[in-house]
Amino acid sequence: MDLLPKVFRTEGNIAKFDPSKIFESILKETGMSETDAKHITELVVRRIISSGIKFLSGPHIREIVCSILSEQHFENERKLYTRIGMPLMDYEEILEKGPSNKLNELITPEKIHHWAANQIAEEYAHLRILDNEESKAHLAGDIHINGLNYFDLRPYSQIWDPRLILKNGLPPINSSAEFYKEKPAKNLNYALYHLSKWLGMIQSEFYGNQGFNFITTFLAPYLRDMAEEDIIQKIKKLIYEINQLSVLIGREISQISISSSLSIFKAFSEVPAIGPNGKVKDVYENYHEESMKLFKAFIIAFKGGYDSRPILSPLHQIILDNRLVDDIDKIYLKFWEDIEKMNSSYFLNLCEEKFKEKILKQESTKNNYSFGTLQNISLNLPRYAYNSQNEDTFLELLNSKINLCSKILLKKFEIIKKRINTNHLRFCSSLINGEPLFKLDNQSLSISLVGLNESIKYLTDFELHEHPEAINLSKKILTEINRLCSELTENNNIKFILSENLSKNAIHRFTKLDLKMFPKDTRLLSNNQSYTNSVHFLDDVKMNILKRIQIQGEFHKFIHEGAIEYISLNDIIENNFTIRDFIRIICNESTISCLNLYS
Repeated sequence: MDLLPKVFRTEGNIAKFDPSKIFESILKETGMSETDAKHITELVVRRIISSGIKFLSGPHIREIVCSILSEQHFENERKLYTRIGMPLMDYEEILEKGPSNKLNELITPEKIHHWAANQIAEEYAHLRILDNEESKAHLAGDIHINGLNYFDLRPYSQIWDPRLILKNGLPPINSSAEFYKEKPAKNLNYALYHLSKWLGMIQSEFYGNQGFNFITTFLAPYLRDMAEEDIIQKIKKLIYEINQLSVLIGREISQISISSSLSIFKAFSEVPAIGPNGKVKDVYENYHEESMKLFKAFIIAFKGGYDSRPILSPLHQIILDNRLVDDIDKIYLKFWEDIEKMNSSYFLNLCEEKFKEKILKQESTKNNYSFGTLQNISLNLPRYAYNSQNEDTFLELLNSKINLCSKILLKKFEIIKKRINTNHLRFCSSLINGEPLFKLDNQSLSISLVGLNESIKYLTDFELHEHPEAINLSKKILTEINRLCSELTENNNIKFILSENLSKNAIHRFTKLDLKMFPKDTRLLSNNQSYTNSVHFLDDVKMNILKRIQIQGEFHKFIHEGAIEYISLNDIIENNFTIRDFIRIICNESTISCLNLYS
């Protein structure tokens, strides 16, 4: 023992070196047999004595143990025994400049702590939650587990029914010593205040998109006898408060969306309308005029901030169907003019029957209906094409990667289920009138894809828009993914869906890794071009605008959540369409789920 150094402990005191502590910790943390643990302990003691080390600390001892576990080929045990953290210089880099992938972001103390914690959490997911195959698939770029740094704690996204707040107050759960509860809003001003504050509160329990659906419908009962200018000013205040959430929270947050409609959809006609003080006031059918006034206020408010810059967050989603498009001139003369002045407009097309059935049927109930996605994983389709070389092998490889993703997604489901049971998620774990605020049955496990265009080009020598062979193979691939999702849903009684990829990081990682690993195969990529997202065409494709929306609409049939097509206002004008005529075509003649018009 005289040959062994003293140990400086994290508690600040100095202790004698005790080999039994190493032996006991190896047993406890790795599950090794006593014989193997004793052997590793002996090797550690010999290493320390032979090295003549004068200084030891707990972390230092652990590094030596991990080194010997690797040398003795106990790799899984090493993973279980290792520390997580980051090198000193890495933390100093974040402290001074921020992470390398966020160099242009404003650095704040809260963000520095957030970025450092993210790295630890992601490392924990690789070492403790994912098995070797799953971890390697993510690191190598076969798949991308979005928000891996939040995998152990938070669901991904949630769309909230505004009635949850309007009926129950803020927060909607019962009061406790932790916070003061406000009664249901007595007027529009308080209703908007409660909705914006709820998004700020709940953001701590999610890492992805948040939003409210059909906000004009559910807020219509609060508008009686209000002047138009007063409504507009209150909506602007809501937008600015949501826009500033990331500053108030101290970290970057994902997109927040608000959907509105010009009038009350028939599905809501007989639904009891919640009004001031959380009381039922008639049915929503009787609030068409108020809904229209509120919709106009949203359009005007979203035209731009006081400094004329575009409003990028929250995102305004306008829900239209062919009936509303035909009637719009009768009830909103300046609609098309106001839309053209907006810097970015999203249109959700409710003409598509599957979308209509999914959204309206779920949300036109007497009870609030909130839904979301627990986790999303992106597939690197071009990589599968490079590795397979032909259609049949591609589909086999695709099948195996989706099965791998399903195992990871089911792990996430069990983690969130556990976090709710242990009350880690304070709001999501709460009950409202005996019903869970956050219902696991209403959540999806999402698979998305990157680079369908590039994979099809590699397999057929045609891009998506160039030939029927490319379109048919694309549909075959999307059909197979949907078949596998349906099979997983049935076998696990949990909803698996194909969604639009929302991760720019996934696109960047896949492109960067494949340019290095498959330099001869990434033949579409030049001039720093990235893979296309989901089912989209290349950005610079020149094609007939009607053919574009027809093909994309066919693809949108396969995407259960988030499918969107981007169309330039200049393209519409160059093709001699007015915005009104083009939107009418979208609603009447296409199956586009969502359209984004941009300047």
